[in-house]
Order: sequence, then C-alpha cells, then structure tokens
Amino acid sequence: MKLEWACGMMAIVAGLATRTVQAGEPVPAADARVTYEGRYAVGEGGSVRLGFPGVTAHLRFHGKRLTVRLKASEKGISFDSRVDGGGWQRVYLEAGEGTYTVFDAAGAGDHEVALLRCDESWVGTYDLLAFDPGPDGTVLEPPRLPARRMMFIGDSVTCGAMDAWEPGMEMHLKANSDARLSYGMILASRLGAQCHLVSYGGRGIVRDWQGIRDTGNAPQFYELARPDDPAVAWNPASYVPDAIGIQLGTNDFNQGVPDQNEFVNTYVEFIRKVLRDAPAAWVFVMDSPIVGDDAVKGPRRTVLHAYLEQIVARVRQPRVVVAPLRVYPGVPGNGHPTGAEHVAMADALEPAVRRALGW
Repeated sequence: MKLEWACGMMAIVAGLATRTVQAGEPVPAADARVTYEGRYAVGEGGSVRLGFPGVTAHLRFHGKRLTVRLKASEKGISFDSRVDGGGWQRVYLEAGEGTYTVFDAAGAGDHEVALLRCDESWVGTYDLLAFDPGPDGTVLEPPRLPARRMMFIGDSVTCGAMDAWEPGMEMHLKANSDARLSYGMILASRLGAQCHLVSYGGRGIVRDWQGIRDTGNAPQFYELARPDDPAVAWNPASYVPDAIGIQLGTNDFNQGVPDQNEFVNTYVEFIRKVLRDAPAAWVFVMDSPIVGDDAVKGPRRTVLHAYLEQIVARVRQPRVVVAPLRVYPGVPGNGHPTGAEHVAMADALEPAVRRALGW
C-alpha cells in the first residue's frame, strides 16, 4: 500500500504536538517544536526518516547541553551541525543506533541549532529519533523558516557530490560531498529562501548513468518522501516552491546521446508534473556542468542544450526558461564540480532568479 506523508501533516505528528513534554525529557524528532527543510518521512515513535540530501532539522532549546539520538543504516554517513549561527561541524556516524553531542557548555542559555544531512541519496539513510536537552533543559518553540521557497531537482551535482573535496584529500564520496555546499543551497541561502534538494546521484530523466531505465529516475523519485522507498509518497501541498531549478541530463547522456523524442517528451511531461504541484513557480531548466563536446563522445553538450530549448518551447509557459551553465573541469580524476565551481554555478544562476522573482 502506498502511503502519503507530509511535513507536520501526519496524525502521529499531531499527537506528538499536543503531548506535554516535561523539562529535561527527550523530545521525539517529529515533535512540532522541531521544524524541517527538505523531504522526510515520519516513522514509528515519532522518528524522522531521512534519505534525500540537505534535509535540515531546526530547533531552539534552553540548557547547557543537547544530544541527538539517531539510527544510521551504515558507518560513515554524516550530518553538519551549527549552533547559534556559528561555524558548521561535521559529524560522522556509526552504523546502528547511537547518541551524538550537538552542544555542550558550562552554563545554560537559549540556543538555536541546525542539523543538516550531508550525504547523497544513495549513500545511506538515518532516522532521527529524539533530541535531549539534558535534565535541566527544555526544547523551546521552533525558529521561523523563511517565507521564500526553492527546490532543486537533479542528480549527483545537485546533491553536492565532491563539493567538499580539497587537494590531498582521499577521493572518497562520503568525505568529499556535502549538500550544504551545493549550488542550490548556496543560492537559496543568498536569496533568503528555504531549500529542498530532490536529487539522486546517477539518475536521469529516462535512464541512469548505466543506461538503466527502470531504476527509479527523476520522474519516479520526485514523487517520494524518501528516494528509495516507493511506499512513502510525498505530499506536494506541504511545500509549494516559488522557484524550481532542474538540472538533469548528465546521466542520460553518459552512455551516448539518448533518443530525441523519448528524452524531450519525458522531460516535457516531467515539467508539467512539477507545474501541477507548483503552478505559479518559475522553473529554471539548466545545462549540465559535466556534459561537454569532445572528439571522442561527440557534441553531447550541443545536443543536450538543443534538447532543452525544444523542451522549454514545447511546455509553452513563460515562467519556464533555460538557465545556461558552462562546463566545469571538476575534481582531478572525477568530473564532479568542486566547491568553488558550485559557488560559480550559484553566481551564474542568481541574476536570472532575482530578475524573475523580484528577489
């Protein structure tokens, strides 16, 4: 049976919201005093199940210590934490259930905390179980999230693959990828907007990087609260974006140029699906920063851009536009853009978004 979940809309969440939690008592992750950016599903006992990158938990508490209890599917997946707008700290998880310290100080005070899922969708999942402010602490009313809303749909680039890489670092995606440093989250932060990353590395519009068509590509994972769980659908009414960036095609072109009719028709229907959920949104259809023209693989970039122009013309919606991006060299031995190149992509997109939305 396919179930539909939405942020703050589940009956279990409503129940948790009305239950009185005493000072010093751990608060379930799905409690109404914890707010979330990004797609997630509510699990048993008020847990919050994360699969997409960049999902961020926001909460405020009074106390001198805060811990989070969670359950990770495997060792090495991670979250970034920040307290009171300070620097971000990355925390790597052990497999299974564990408790992790987010904040520890000598004296009590009011503090605001953000926890952000770093990893790509395919890397693994974890469930946030509860936040514990300590025996003398309490979780306060949640911070307000920005009224502006953005969504970015894509593949590994949109996830932030390799954007945390630095020269000399081990070439390992878990250590070198961080959704927080992705072009979409950078741009949303600049524009004072919430951000949802609906993205999955290796996937495309009609086929994945290996050419497989039935692996759950963008038209399929777009519908979900967790990308690999078809039983848990996302309720689009719970988050209606003002602006949507779509960066797809890199993986479709990995095995060569895909059939024009199949690619264009599927992309057009996908945009119509997105507009079904957000009919007033601006949609920015982006070039791939990885796919280029070369002597070996041919004029793939030229063809992809021509396909995108056809797609936008077919949609016939003035708020759906092509947002050109250039090709970036990426990481040595890996075509994914670096952190600096993600900043450059945000730089390239920002003027068009500001003009369109008046931001």
